[in-house]
Amino acid sequence: MIFILLFIIGLGTGLSGAMIPGPLFLFTVSESLKKDSAVGLRIAIGHIIIEALFVVMIFLGFKNMLTSNGFMRLISGLGGIALIVMGIVLLYGAAKMTLQVKDGVEFDYGAVVGGAFFSIVSPGFLIWWSTIGLSVVLKSLLFGLAGLTMVALGHWTADIGWHWFVSYFVNKRKYSMEDEPYRNVMRLLALGLVATGIYFCFGISI
Repeated sequence: MIFILLFIIGLGTGLSGAMIPGPLFLFTVSESLKKDSAVGLRIAIGHIIIEALFVVMIFLGFKNMLTSNGFMRLISGLGGIALIVMGIVLLYGAAKMTLQVKDGVEFDYGAVVGGAFFSIVSPGFLIWWSTIGLSVVLKSLLFGLAGLTMVALGHWTADIGWHWFVSYFVNKRKYSMEDEPYRNVMRLLALGLVATGIYFCFGISI
């Protein structure tokens, strides 16, 4: 019974992190417009790879480093700059994008790589793992590796379910969209990336 409860805890906390609007969500929407309805699954896999590394680091005793102000400031600064650059690239490339030509995709390194990248450059991801995630992992370890496994399975079920749902919904809606509205959506996503990047860069200076 306790392991079922741990799975539910992992599922609930996983949804609390996955549903937070941020760079990964914007990337999922963007890729769903350009690719297939299952791209969210591949994005979730990349995201899970980074989360697995965090879990291993916590398990090995690196929790103090992950929660240090210096490490969080470094991630915030580098992540903020990366988001601004990517947003600007996407903003300028939006005019050439089309839903009619699949090989006309700009800035494409693959959904799995993107899922990992947009996770690690998001300071919100680090903040979540340094607070809620860290607490849940440490408590699950009271029940050994089996407890940690159940929490992880619940958490990653939430990640896969959410991003797959978003990609399926957005992808199905794109067939009723013309190129110009699509480009406007991409411009909004680009501005969202730039705004997020500025927010994180500004946050490390106060």
